[in-house]
Amino acid sequence: MKNRLVLPVVLVLLGTIGLSFGTALGAEKPQQDIGALIKAMSERLETQDRKIALLEGKLTDEALQAARHEEIAKIMSDMRADAGQRTALPKWLDNLKFYGDLRLRYEHHAADGTQMRERNRYRFRLRFGFTKKWLDDQMEVGFRLASGSNADGQSTNQTFDNAFNKKQIWIDRAYAKYSPNMLPGLTLIAGKIPNILEHTDLVFDSDINPEGAAAAYQHAIAGIDVFGKFAHLVVNETRDTHDTILNVYQGGIHTPLPFGAKATIAAAWYDFENYEDSPVGGNNWARNTKMINVLAKVKLNTFDIPWQVYFDWVHNTAENDQTPGLENAADGYAFGVKFGRNKKQGDWSIGYQFKYIEENATPSGLNDSDFGGTDLRGHVIKSKYNLTDFLTAGGSFFITRPIAGEAERNDFLMQLDLVWKF
Repeated sequence: MKNRLVLPVVLVLLGTIGLSFGTALGAEKPQQDIGALIKAMSERLETQDRKIALLEGKLTDEALQAARHEEIAKIMSDMRADAGQRTALPKWLDNLKFYGDLRLRYEHHAADGTQMRERNRYRFRLRFGFTKKWLDDQMEVGFRLASGSNADGQSTNQTFDNAFNKKQIWIDRAYAKYSPNMLPGLTLIAGKIPNILEHTDLVFDSDINPEGAAAAYQHAIAGIDVFGKFAHLVVNETRDTHDTILNVYQGGIHTPLPFGAKATIAAAWYDFENYEDSPVGGNNWARNTKMINVLAKVKLNTFDIPWQVYFDWVHNTAENDQTPGLENAADGYAFGVKFGRNKKQGDWSIGYQFKYIEENATPSGLNDSDFGGTDLRGHVIKSKYNLTDFLTAGGSFFITRPIAGEAERNDFLMQLDLVWKF
């Protein structure tokens, strides 16, 4: 600031001296010329001051920016040092996977005949769980929790009901699985397990998670995967009578076919012990149950559209029901076709099934509860569309009628679903 005042003062003094000197010498220039010169020089000084201020501001901004960069570098250095001092996450969190899904459903059920009724229900399903692997993926432990009822292993639905009461969550799966590297193809599993058997909902509902232990072994022979499976399942344990046990023996193959098709063919023997002491579902014949089950599936891909067909048959060799109209009601079969698949946004699928299940062909407490159990025949149509990779909308339609019961009654069940997977 002092520098700015010195130059004008000097100029004023010089001007005064010049003016006096000019007067003394008798100069002819008028006094106003000196004033104009001072004014021009002042304007020039102001211009220089503005340039100096601009340069100072630029230098200030650059210095500030450099200081900020230095401060950010110091913060990052401190963060890296702090992270290096922290302890690592627990090892048991490695290979821990969380999964689950939420389903919202509207359901309409109508029937004619002597049991005329019409029912509308709003329902939801919530499932979530974890799986953990270690020992180079040889060992897996998993559990899943799900909504539903403790008294119904065939369903995980909760109905909007009971004055907004809280809904229950149950243990749906809890198991340990071992697949040793020293014997590739072998799997051992125990607990409340996912169903490892080759099956359709003719015998097992998709919501059934059996309890017990199972083993499976698969080996390739001449390009064909040959497999064998055994399951020892506890249906009911009691101190008053004998425990009800189900032993399943299954063998089959996975084989390639022409045109890129793949087939699965399996045969199983279902051997119930002491079933008469604790029947499952509505089949209350007082004897053991022995079932033969044969299943065939073929998967193909035509014009980039995946599709599959299947045929499933079951026969109860121990059936001896003497109820009029139910003699020899020991057979059941189903066949179906499905086009498309649902993996990512825009995917779609549509399928059709026909089922014929006589009263004593298989325990009604284990097979597809939406179809209605046994002593039924009818049609099932299902479709699904991926709104996003994780959100699907779908519909299912069941049109059934009894085989030997109230044969004139027709049932119609419609389910509309919105499912979010996470």
